[in-house]
Amino acid sequence: MKEMLKALIGSKKFMTALVSCLVGLAAKVGLELSPDEITAILSPALAYIVGQGVADHGKERAKVEAAKTAGEADSN
Repeated sequence: MKEMLKALIGSKKFMTALVSCLVGLAAKVGLELSPDEITAILSPALAYIVGQGVADHGKERAKVEAAKTAGEADSN
């Protein structure tokens, strides 16, 4: 559990999502922001999270394929 929390806190995607949620919550509770201002703040954060997730997905695929290739080379 501790390791998972450390990994989450160290994740830029998680921190971006957390700050975005806090901005959205603050806007609901009393921060004087118009819906357009909230959209202007949260849209780039969402784009970053999605884009980084796509990039990370490709990175993991490359790691798996490299491991498979190394395993095949070792068995020959």
